[in-house]
Amino acid sequence: MKIIFLDIDGVLNTDRYISFQKNHNVGQIIFDPEAMKNLKFLVESTNSNIVISSTWRIHYESNEKLWRDLGRNFNEYHLNERIIGITPVHDKNLKTSIRWKEIEHWLSINEEKVIESFVILDDEWDMGIYARRFVRCQAYKGLTDDLREKAEVILNTPCNSDY
Repeated sequence: MKIIFLDIDGVLNTDRYISFQKNHNVGQIIFDPEAMKNLKFLVESTNSNIVISSTWRIHYESNEKLWRDLGRNFNEYHLNERIIGITPVHDKNLKTSIRWKEIEHWLSINEEKVIESFVILDDEWDMGIYARRFVRCQAYKGLTDDLREKAEVILNTPCNSDY
């Protein structure tokens, strides 16, 4: 199984598109179409599943606005069925500096899934021991064509070749 650990803000919900929406008085959150197309292509070309590592995960399986917006955006690109879970929350303040530890925890409690490869898509600076599996997005642009290609290479590289 191939996994994409996915942040939302700065990857799909880009600063560029947030500015566009503010200027057009859009009442709901619409993810950057370029970033969403890149995610869809990445998921389909690598046959990957998605684990949400974003702070948005605290709304998982709720009916709160952020999760509804996430679901609506993913549904538009037929990606809802690819979300297989969320990373555990280790800090109630949702510090992003420990996100890699939450990913490590998810991997350890899901060993039976036989994870052949994974990539982390995020706009943070550090992913600890997973630096080789990390694709850092710029918050303004999100998941671009170049970053999608880099993520595809990582997903097509088995984990056991990293260590």
